Amino acid sequence: MPVTALYFLPASSPDSNPTQDILAKLTSHYDPSPLLPWTLSHRIFREVPSAQLPVQSSSSLTNGVDKAKSSGPRFLQILNLSHHAPRTFVAITSAHSASQTRAGTPASSNISAEAASGEPATIVSIPAGPPSEEFIQLVVSKFGPLWQQRQILSLGNGHAFEVGDFRVRVGELRQGGSGGGQMGRGAVCEVTCVGEEAEQGKDGWEAGEAVVKGFWEGLALHGAREVYWVPGLGDGEGTIRQWCEILRPR
Repeated sequence: MPVTALYFLPASSPDSNPTQDILAKLTSHYDPSPLLPWTLSHRIFREVPSAQLPVQSSSSLTNGVDKAKSSGPRFLQILNLSHHAPRTFVAITSAHSASQTRAGTPASSNISAEAASGEPATIVSIPAGPPSEEFIQLVVSKFGPLWQQRQILSLGNGHAFEVGDFRVRVGELRQGGSGGGQMGRGAVCEVTCVGEEAEQGKDGWEAGEAVVKGFWEGLALHGAREVYWVPGLGDGEGTIRQWCEILRPR
């Protein structure tokens, strides 16, 4: 299967433009062939503290610490990706979901086996368009006591390319509604290896992941948050789980 990795390169200052930095590296290192532009929209709701159910079992206590409290709140994420149309994806994730996420610095780049384990996020899909908008309005108007809207994200200047055995998507991540006042957060980049290394099975995944890492490292772009494997990745949602992880608030 194709192997995908996601990268978020934050803006280092109000004047920086990580999207252009990635595009400049791509064009200087390779000869990319343009593909159709792409879009992204993402809403995230945070579980209201009073709605969290306490765990009554004594097994939830370790050294006097309640695991239900230490695990943090859950998030309701609503995601649209133009290259996964015509579906809208709805995910329930936790504040400390287990995944292979790297912060982009040497001190935090080593991921333990424990961090790569855990329960996968719960994901369902609904038709995009009016049904999706109706669902959002339902959450906002009827489920406010349970879920509080945290942020709205969208994508600007979504570029896509074919680069040899890779498909690369790059865009500017913006925070804020469509009514104005959007703030640039940085750049997101999706790199997919579709070559022979990306074969079915564990060995194929590991080989493909190594190739994707090599491609990104060859661009010499530092400080990105990286997402590779996440629990449940092979269960049918493809990169949706990875997108929910990289867009989840820290």
